[in-house]
Formats: sequence, structure tokens, C-alpha cells
Amino acid sequence: MRLCRVVLQRPRWQQFAAFVISLWTLAWITGHFLAPVEGPSAIDVLDRFGARFGVVGGPWAQQLAAAWREGGAALVVLGGLLWAATTERGQTPALLGWVAVMLGAERLGYRPAILVALATMVGFVAVLWVAARLARRFGHGALLPPDVLRAGVTAAALSAVVPLFAPLLFLSRLGSPYLTKGPRVIPSARGEDDAVGGRSRRSTAE
Repeated sequence: MRLCRVVLQRPRWQQFAAFVISLWTLAWITGHFLAPVEGPSAIDVLDRFGARFGVVGGPWAQQLAAAWREGGAALVVLGGLLWAATTERGQTPALLGWVAVMLGAERLGYRPAILVALATMVGFVAVLWVAARLARRFGHGALLPPDVLRAGVTAAALSAVVPLFAPLLFLSRLGSPYLTKGPRVIPSARGEDDAVGGRSRRSTAE
């Protein structure tokens, strides 16, 4: 539940960007799950979404797709590093990481791209953990091994939930009118009540 609250609590523009990228990644993953051999590429998913809204890509779209294919493994590694840089207060790297992984998969393929990105993220966290262990042994406490592991788990969870952001946002908006919210306590009113109670107790004592 806390993870869902953290994911959904972001500025409006980030919610819009996360919703669009979530739909993109969810369609890409679902397409490869249903058709592992002939699954759609990320550019194909964009073309299909654009065709539904009457937006057709021209030669510029083909040139852009060719440019992304040349990126290949570098984009996927960048995506893994962006996943590792994700925090509760900074969830934008997770979105950019998914975009980089999907575009890098244009050349590597779906499964190799996911595996390389995951290996990059895990390897980065492992290097930081080893550095934290060595720093602790030599008396430098800038990095703490438990904090490194905690940050790595948080980054992995926030990155993994990106494809599910759109369904979670839809369900939260759908169910919010039916949720019971407790009364809000106004600090100024509570302070006045405490002051009145204190005066009444003093008058009673006198």
C-alpha cells in the first residue's frame, strides 16, 4: 500500500508523463507476452497508438527508429543505470529508463534488453555495496551497506511498477469517491481549544 501511495503521489505533469509511458510499456510487454516470437517493437506500439488517433509517422519516424537501433546496448545500459538512480522523491529516472530500454530493444530484442538492463542495475548496486563494505572497514562512513541495499530495493520496486502505473491511477480515480476519509484536525482550532481548556482549569482551581 505504501508503494502505491508513493507511486501515485507526484505532480500533475509527472502523472501525465508516467501515464503515457506506462501505457506504452504495458502494451510492449503484453505484446511480447502474447507473441514471444513476433512481439511488437516499441516503435511499432507507438505507430499503432498513433494510427488510432489519426497520426501517421512519415519518413522522419523511420529515420528516428533507425537511429535508435544504432544505440542498441548503450541505451539499454543507460536504462539500467537510470533504474538504479530512482528514489521515492525522484521517480523520473524510472520512466526515462524504461524508454531507453524499449528503444534499445529495437536492436537487441525484448528479452536480451530486459536482462541487460536488470544486470546493469544489480551490478551497479553490487558495486556500491562492495564500496560501502570497504569504506566501513577503513573507517569511512559515507556509504553504509544497509542503506545501499535499501536504496537498491526501493529503486527496483519503483522501476518495476512503472508499467502498472496507468491501471493503478485508473483504479485510484475510480475508487476515490467511495473511500471514507477521516476528519481533518485544524491545528489553529485545536490550539484554541487547548487554551480555553487551560483557562477553565485555572479558573476552577482558583
